[in-house]
Amino acid sequence: MKSLGYEDCARICLTHSFPYKDIRSYNGQNDCTAEETEYITAYLKHTDYDDYDRLIQLCDALALSDGATYIEKRLVDVVLRRGFNDLTIPKWKSFLELKDYFDEKAGKDIYKIIGV
Repeated sequence: MKSLGYEDCARICLTHSFPYKDIRSYNGQNDCTAEETEYITAYLKHTDYDDYDRLIQLCDALALSDGATYIEKRLVDVVLRRGFNDLTIPKWKSFLELKDYFDEKAGKDIYKIIGV
């Protein structure tokens, strides 16, 4: 995406899966080359997330294929499909912190806004 001039899209492609900034927290098989893994690791380390990154991460955690859902349901769905690792719990905590962050920004429970 970056080579095509879509800087913001390229950024979100990487940041949306990592509210917990550790590539090892990815659920599933890492099919990246060593160079790609090194690039992603460095990118995450040196990228300060803004509210757009955080909002996309939250939205990803609030959606299943059939619509909006509770974060906890989505997180369990991912683990059932892709597995659990040593960083799953810290990653889950990051997602729940995102919800709290946007609940506060919105002045109400996000679940009420999206209708779950």
